[in-house]
Amino acid sequence: MSVPLTASLYVPGTLDDADKVLADIGTGYFVEKTMDEGRNYCERKINLVKSNFDLLNEVPLSSSSSTFNGMEHITP
Repeated sequence: MSVPLTASLYVPGTLDDADKVLADIGTGYFVEKTMDEGRNYCERKINLVKSNFDLLNEVPLSSSSSTFNGMEHITP
């Protein structure tokens, strides 16, 4: 398994206690969870990202202009 030290640096690692994991919930915050809770959390996050991706794919794009947050942007 690879353990992140920074955004671009990973080192090899192993789990001493496979019953508990740390879940990165964002902005540098981690929560200790059981393995099942961690797996469930990851599955829910994956489903959320997939759902948001699908919603973004439904947004029609115009070749001449588009609107973002009420502001019109003219494409070249």
